Amino acid sequence: MPPKAFSKSLKSANCVTGQTRDLDLEDEPAPAPKGKRRAAAKAKVTPQKRPATADAPRSKRKAAQPVAEEAAEAEAEEPSEKKARTKKPKPEGPYTCFKEQGSIPEPKLRKIVETVPKGRTRLGVLCWNVGGLRAFVKDDAKKANFQTAIEQANPDVVGLLEHKLQEGDKEGAIDALLEALPGYEVGAINYSTAKKGYSGALMLLRKGLNVIKVTPEDLPSAADEGRMVVAEFEELFVVLCYVPNSGDGLKRLSERLEKWDVQLRERLAELGGGKKKKAVLLIGDLNVAHQDKDIWNVEAPHVPKSAGTTPQERESFAKLLQSGFVDGFSRSNPEALGAFTFWSVRAGNRKTNRGLRLDYVLASKNMVAESADYKGPLLVDTFHLPGLAPQGDHCPVGAVVAL
Repeated sequence: MPPKAFSKSLKSANCVTGQTRDLDLEDEPAPAPKGKRRAAAKAKVTPQKRPATADAPRSKRKAAQPVAEEAAEAEAEEPSEKKARTKKPKPEGPYTCFKEQGSIPEPKLRKIVETVPKGRTRLGVLCWNVGGLRAFVKDDAKKANFQTAIEQANPDVVGLLEHKLQEGDKEGAIDALLEALPGYEVGAINYSTAKKGYSGALMLLRKGLNVIKVTPEDLPSAADEGRMVVAEFEELFVVLCYVPNSGDGLKRLSERLEKWDVQLRERLAELGGGKKKKAVLLIGDLNVAHQDKDIWNVEAPHVPKSAGTTPQERESFAKLLQSGFVDGFSRSNPEALGAFTFWSVRAGNRKTNRGLRLDYVLASKNMVAESADYKGPLLVDTFHLPGLAPQGDHCPVGAVVAL
């Protein structure tokens, strides 16, 4: 259908019926009285010819008619074509195709490596953000899952994040933990003194483990929040880390990007850049989903504005890798999709596997060296244990290192 204004133009010119009318000529005068008409007839007055420029010859007018109609049709169709061309397709992510079926398939992950190359010593590391140790040890199901994690991973170093304890724990959460794990002892506990019932990092060590020292640490930008513990071995530093969340409304985003992330990179470089050039293994809840495949709904418009999934945080994580580290799980499972480590409990996202990958094992690049001449620590395996978090929140993650 042509536009209204254009339709009127077509009707005035009689284009619809195929007849043409010279709109530039004045209307013909009214008929004269009979007497005058007879006089005119006798005078045999011939009507004046139309100017040659007033209109085109009939043959040319007929030839021009189809062209005009085609132009009108093309103009009428043009708006709809433009509308079709400007319509943007809906953005898609790695898991968009699973929305109709309602859940994202979980990958089949291989078993944890139990042995290391001959002549080397196995060091197992496990980490779990428990979201409050008091409630965790009182929940029989969670405590049983924790014991299962210990059996499956066979770790020498165990890190627990966000324990939320205060110094001088009166409810005996640490005692209950050690009772469940009789083969381990406390290496160090970092408490948050900036705020009660907040954050915290705890490291357990297998009894008899040969370790130089274990130290609670905090970066200046989050002083007294109890976010790190560092264990020093002869050839390796193991850094347990709980990165600050950028918070609701991204209120801590600038602080995180400009201070915490920068200070963390500097501290790791300092640990790995000493005289002995020791390797560094960073493990913990790093509160960022790095790649698109680490976010179940990356195409959603709110994702770039949410803590842990902003472009700025993801870019900052890339800078950490570029400073000399390798994402262990991504390297050993490059094709894995749906390999998340966190699911919202409030949204009930665990059943449908709608999650994020927020927990990582990062290793110094030389730990994945394939050179036969390299004699330092090797990253043998990196793993997730999602089956031990059936209700959601964080699942355990870990690594196997050959010393």
